[in-house]
Amino acid sequence: MAEVVWAQFLSPAGRLLEKPVSQVRQERLEERGEVWRPTRYRGRRAIATWWRPAGQAHLAGCASLGALEAALSLEFDPQVASFTGWPVRLAWADSAEGYVPDFFARLADGRARLLVCQTSQRTAGGWEEASRLLKAAGEQTGWEARVHPGADDTSAAANRQRLARYRHTRLADADTARVLHQVFAQPRPFTDGVRASALPELATVARALHLVWERELLIDWSTPFVPARSLVWSPRGVR
Repeated sequence: MAEVVWAQFLSPAGRLLEKPVSQVRQERLEERGEVWRPTRYRGRRAIATWWRPAGQAHLAGCASLGALEAALSLEFDPQVASFTGWPVRLAWADSAEGYVPDFFARLADGRARLLVCQTSQRTAGGWEEASRLLKAAGEQTGWEARVHPGADDTSAAANRQRLARYRHTRLADADTARVLHQVFAQPRPFTDGVRASALPELATVARALHLVWERELLIDWSTPFVPARSLVWSPRGVR
């Protein structure tokens, strides 16, 4: 018989609960508070920070710059509807040790995903024990468990980091989008297209980059995005 994994998490009222993880599969953990936060101390080499997902009121905690990059990858993933950091602690029954995954995400189709950074070893046994916990928890709940591969220096990652500031839904504007889809009906440099739109340049740049982030306007993500040179095109205009 498989070992039972237990979960600690907060109720909507903020009370700490503990249940077999199989009984937690219907909980909206992406809406709950943290059960753990990194210890701050002088000389700490990792950098704890916070990420605010677009359209969400709460922040997602990130224990390191690697976790911050993982949060950005969740934000960019079109399958992810919402996510938060550190809302559940996993542990074997009768064990004093546990593991807190970096992120819990809710996918657009209703499934759940745990995303962890391999360097986040918050169990006495290290990563091997954490992997066993995650695998068992996934089997007992149907949650998907993924290990974030870590930050890289590829152009795609650099483009995501640069364009993430334009992810917020407040930049969405239907009238501007309609004009930009016409302007970029065929591939043309980003700056050239914005100017050709005859719309106020400063606001249009931000709204156009929001459309690029949302992939309503397309770019070659594998090469560095340079507004004066990089081609942008609308999928509605390409045949």
